[in-house]
Amino acid sequence: MIRFSDDKVELLYNLMVEETGGSFEIRDENLLNAASNGISQTFDGKELYHAKEK
Repeated sequence: MIRFSDDKVELLYNLMVEETGGSFEIRDENLLNAASNGISQTFDGKELYHAKEK
């Protein structure tokens, strides 16, 4: 599974704001961190969300 760093997520956000408009301010960095790290959760040593096989 591809995991983006917080810096890359922020870069993607800034690119979207440049294209579509909006505010560059991130109101809640903890919420951003929770969202970007939530996809990598595990239970009993297994990923909860794994990439689909092609």
